[in-house]
Amino acid sequence: MINDDELKKLQKLSKLSFQPEELKTFSAKLAGVLDMIDEMQELDISGVKPLRSVLDGSQRFREDKIENSDISEDLFKNTPEEIAEFAKEIKCFVVPKVIE
Repeated sequence: MINDDELKKLQKLSKLSFQPEELKTFSAKLAGVLDMIDEMQELDISGVKPLRSVLDGSQRFREDKIENSDISEDLFKNTPEEIAEFAKEIKCFVVPKVIE
């Protein structure tokens, strides 16, 4: 069981405040948690492999394919005709000046 001094120190360190009646409840719950930890420490886990993740350990990889990713023709389809050739040549969008 945790004593009052340890409980007050824990309360100060955690920056929590409890009413006196809440301290009794908190103390009992904390004692239950500490008892459970003591039980777990007594378990023999020497033959248990470490758990890295609770998820399925297999990776799903896709086949690595080289594909043509040049979509510049599609991007410049909606460019106005008067600047389309220049835009395609420099591979940039030409926009009117909006800030002076």
